[in-house]
Amino acid sequence: MDPSSNKNTGRVTLKQFEAKKPGQYMNPCEFESKNSMKCLHENDFKQELCKQFFDEYRECKKMWIEERKRNNFKRS
Repeated sequence: MDPSSNKNTGRVTLKQFEAKKPGQYMNPCEFESKNSMKCLHENDFKQELCKQFFDEYRECKKMWIEERKRNNFKRS
């Protein structure tokens, strides 16, 4: 997954994330987060049935943290 492109997924790009205003909420892994919650709702909150979605969310978050480190992104 390339954080600098959103390829019609509605994902936040790194450029958009870095340009956001202080205090503005922006979740670069919103797609994965929504899929995780949808899975939980559809499966009566049985987490074991949604492991794949949780793993995807976790990987997305790891990727974004690493990308921000590489770009020396610092909050003001």
